[in-house]
Amino acid sequence: MSANVLLVEEHDEVRTALRDWFASVLSPLRLCEARSMEEALRMADQAKVDFALINIELPGPNGIEAARELRRRHRDLPLVLMSVHDSAVLRLAALEAGADAFVPKRDLTLGLLPIVQRLLVRN
Repeated sequence: MSANVLLVEEHDEVRTALRDWFASVLSPLRLCEARSMEEALRMADQAKVDFALINIELPGPNGIEAARELRRRHRDLPLVLMSVHDSAVLRLAALEAGADAFVPKRDLTLGLLPIVQRLLVRN
């Protein structure tokens, strides 16, 4: 399964780990990496993206705001939000912002693949 992924994460080490993980499960892969909402919006507007994985704890406008704006601009773009925090309130906020799914960062390696597969098949 191949994919064009937009990864929105401000921490270099997390992006590196996710880049390696994506390369091992989605090959061939085109990964666009952004550190902020502004970079993510620019990349999504300029390139074909199959889905976006967005950290909620972004500096400046956070991932919830990024999801809202990406959903407004790209109605059919699958969005997955992630966070080091996990609560019913945060999950609800992610879904209300237009996310298709929420995954706690501690569960990324186990929980993300089935979500990605479902979203890519849907599109």
